[in-house]
Amino acid sequence: MALSSIFKLRTSATPALLELLKNTTLGTNGAMYRHLDTSTRILEADQPLFLSMERNEKVIGNVTFCQRGTAWYIRYFAFHSLVQAGSKKKKEDKGNSFLKRELNQFFDEVFEGKHSDRRVESLYAYIDPRNDRSKWMSENFGFKVVSHLVTQSFSRISPKKSNRLVKLNDWKEIQSLVENNYSQHAYYFTTHAEKPPFYGLKDEAGELIATCRVTRVNWEIVRLPGKMGGLLTKVIPYLPFLNKLIKPKHHTFLVPEIVTAKDNNPKLLEELFSAVLAEEKQTLMLWWIDQQDNIYLASKDQISWGLFHKIVGAPPVDVVERVNPTSSIKTTGPVFVTAYDMV
Repeated sequence: MALSSIFKLRTSATPALLELLKNTTLGTNGAMYRHLDTSTRILEADQPLFLSMERNEKVIGNVTFCQRGTAWYIRYFAFHSLVQAGSKKKKEDKGNSFLKRELNQFFDEVFEGKHSDRRVESLYAYIDPRNDRSKWMSENFGFKVVSHLVTQSFSRISPKKSNRLVKLNDWKEIQSLVENNYSQHAYYFTTHAEKPPFYGLKDEAGELIATCRVTRVNWEIVRLPGKMGGLLTKVIPYLPFLNKLIKPKHHTFLVPEIVTAKDNNPKLLEELFSAVLAEEKQTLMLWWIDQQDNIYLASKDQISWGLFHKIVGAPPVDVVERVNPTSSIKTTGPVFVTAYDMV
């Protein structure tokens, strides 16, 4: 049975879709924020496929897929408030709702090979386990949690420079280090990570002993996490020190990825992050990394992560997956995270 005529499948974003995504506020419980870079990010999407609900020339819902070989990443899952699932249990239990039925049908078609020349083994996404809408998506479309990420902040009011910091423009200079640390991770994918520039620390012999790539990100923070998050967001502009880290109306920060450090040394990681902040003239990083990643396990209790971490902690993110019913793959983690997917 074909999808309802209200659904349109496209390979490029329309102005109406951009309007929906630019006005989407993410989060329901705790932190709430809006991406300010959407117009640029959507043009950077790798092999995108846009499934949109369209009515009267307006997009009222969208699921955006990035086609990555045998795995498709769900980049956007946004719906107008009129069609979004609410948080009340009675709404979640309606069962065969129109949206649930149509999207499940499309997911089945993907696995049946109707929308790709290549067999698709799995669909995956990242969700906030405290977000009711995200949980609704996961629970109603057959997605299972396969791993957990952490949102690890690193902040410095006056980041320390390092004379060992170098800026690199050749992916091949860091490729072997990245592959040694991440190539065995689930969903390893470097299309975005390969784009320069990169940062590194070099020792006296000229050997790279720590590396990363960073993406500059702009968000509007509607509400910070925590019981007092709403009030804190309003008073931050008047609080010394904190107002240097967080600017709710237009908050700029860095997102590191493909992070490596020799022997997973936390001191090298701290030096690298601080030096990059100083070089980029920023005060905050948000690093999304699998909780079981070796570099995170070695550093999580050994680094002073800064004031922002003391306020918000390290919010979790669930990795959810729906596997082709005829596939034998089994994701056990850790999962590779590219910055593009989070911003």
